[in-house]
Formats: sequence, structure tokens, C-alpha cells
Amino acid sequence: MTAYALDHVALAVRDWAQAGPVLAGRYAGRWDSGFRQPVFSPAQLEYADGMRIELLEPGAEPSSFVRRFLDARQAAARPHHITFKVGDIRATLDRARECGFEPIQVNLESEMWKEAFLHPKATGLGFLVQVAQAAGTPADLGGDLPGLHRTPPWPAPAGAAAALPAVAGRVADLETAGRVLREVLGGIETPLEAGTSSWAWPQGADLVLSAAGEPGLELLAFRGDGATSWKLDELLSAAGSEPVVPELGIRTVDLGRAD
Repeated sequence: MTAYALDHVALAVRDWAQAGPVLAGRYAGRWDSGFRQPVFSPAQLEYADGMRIELLEPGAEPSSFVRRFLDARQAAARPHHITFKVGDIRATLDRARECGFEPIQVNLESEMWKEAFLHPKATGLGFLVQVAQAAGTPADLGGDLPGLHRTPPWPAPAGAAAALPAVAGRVADLETAGRVLREVLGGIETPLEAGTSSWAWPQGADLVLSAAGEPGLELLAFRGDGATSWKLDELLSAAGSEPVVPELGIRTVDLGRAD
């Protein structure tokens, strides 16, 4: 019923080629796959610990939700959602309803990929949550579909990939958000200081949330040395001082760099 992984963070971008070279060049993210589709085109890069970043590019259709999402803020890039993988999505959605959270955009038709979303206002998180049940990785699921890109549209990175051990954000309602993360998604909470907690799952990054400030995802914390540890003071310092990367629409930091 509960999630077994915080699988990826999805960023809405105007073009893969705007964001991909940053994620591949600065943090040596490895291309998994990309798909060109009429409404939106997703691509994913993978990191040393299995965590992924997804890039959502608008499709050719004028009604593309990615284009509307970016145009709403006149942004080149913005965080769009985080995705949790579950083993039984129907049980997860039943649990969400029992807890008072009605899923939206539920699509359970495919045996390969089933998905639903939890609205940011309903959850108190301030950002969209996707829950998904998948029969494989995006590259596995793509098969020989038209529009599949198995190689990146930029040079492959040199050196070892970084790890992505933590994602930080701010929430509108820490109590409600905690109910979703704990009771629906099965996250293990570690209180860190007043108004801040980290949440962990068996796989993927930790999610570090604070109650102060404007709600939303604000920081991707990498480690170029491939380690998966992190310190709260370093996260909070980066969230308050690192500039937003224009190509990504979110702050990034390398916690493994030598000062």
C-alpha cells in the first residue's frame, strides 16, 4: 500500500536541452530515456543512488499543460511534481480516500504504468504529488515506441555521477502534509528542529520540509562524491543562499564538494 521509493522530481522546462546539460555537466546525471509526445515530452536522468530528475518539455499541441504551467509564471523552468512509486496503487488510493485526500487525474488503464495525483492544496504540501505503479523503468516501458530517444541530445558526462540524497522544500501546512506522507505514503519521519522534519523511504532521496516561507520545492541536494549523507545546517544554508538555477527553476547544491 505505501510507497517504496521517492522515485523522482519532475521539472517543467521549455526545452530538454536547456536543463539537461546542467544536470549532466555539473552533476554527471546519466541519461535514461526521453519521449517526444504531442502534449508533453518527458526525459529522465539518473544519479548514482538511483534517484532521478525528470524534465517535462511542452509538446507541439498549444494546449500542453506544461506550457500553461510555465506561462502562468512566465518562467523558463519550474518544479512540477514529485513521484512516489507504490506496489499497489489501488490500495494506496483507497488509503488516501480513507484519510480524506481525494486523488485526481487517476489513470489505471495500462498494465505498464498506473498513476494518480494528490492536489497540493488538499495535502498541505504546496506541490503536486504523483503516485505511480510501474512495470519497469521509463526505458523499459518505452520499448520501440515512436519518439523514444535512447541517447541524450547533449554530450555524455565524464566522471562518476553524483548522488541526490535529499530534496528540500517548504509546505503550507506541516500537520496535514505529515498525515499524507506518513499515513498514505508510509514515510518515516525524523523531526529535526522546530518546524522542520525529514521523511525517508526505502529507496530514493530524503524529503526535508519546513513550515516557514512560500510553499514549494526549493532545493536539490547533490553529492559529487556519491555519498548519501547530508546535514541539516548545510541544507538550510544552501536553501537560503544558493541562487535559483535559471535552466532548472530550482536551487542546487553539491554537499560533497571540498570548501
